Amino acid sequence: MLRILYAGSPDISSVVLESLIQSKQVQIVCVLTNPPSPQGRHKTLVETPVATVARNKGIPVLEPEKLDACVREQIKSFSPDLLVCFAYGKIFGPKFMDLFPQGGINLHPSLLPKYRGCAPVPAALLSGDEKTGITIQRLAQKMDSGDILLQKELLLTGNETTGSLLEKVGQMGGDLLLQVLSQIDSGTEKPVPQKEEDATF
Repeated sequence: MLRILYAGSPDISSVVLESLIQSKQVQIVCVLTNPPSPQGRHKTLVETPVATVARNKGIPVLEPEKLDACVREQIKSFSPDLLVCFAYGKIFGPKFMDLFPQGGINLHPSLLPKYRGCAPVPAALLSGDEKTGITIQRLAQKMDSGDILLQKELLLTGNETTGSLLEKVGQMGGDLLLQVLSQIDSGTEKPVPQKEEDATF
């Protein structure tokens, strides 16, 4: 069973985390998420939805401002095999990625290499695209440029909003990740390099 460190922060990422926890196919040994942020009139510090889900399930939570040497030592203590990321928002450097013997994978809500970057869902809607999708890719040093492990197309009607489309991504993302995690665990994954000439942001 793969030992997973899950990195993410918003609601949509917490939905995927719940799917992974419920599956019993992997073990989430720790969650990495953004620090609590001030919200409301009184600027009350509120933890991320991912942190809330993890704590409710008894999973250790790390909420660092920076991924420094101290954080790396904490993560090392959990002996993770693989990093799984969805909507975390920070770049992972080489020293950080060295903590994971099986590397890392990322869920990205577009048909990569189209719409790399932080806003692929509104980009697809604003462009009037007839389809978009979900990509599970290997993490690489260049943003959203890693080898593709799985893609799923989503047809668009023109009536979607960013919220409704992200909700669909959340509903499907957990199952797609589990398919890829099963392949990684069994050594049957088939990475496909992205075509750099087709990349957009």
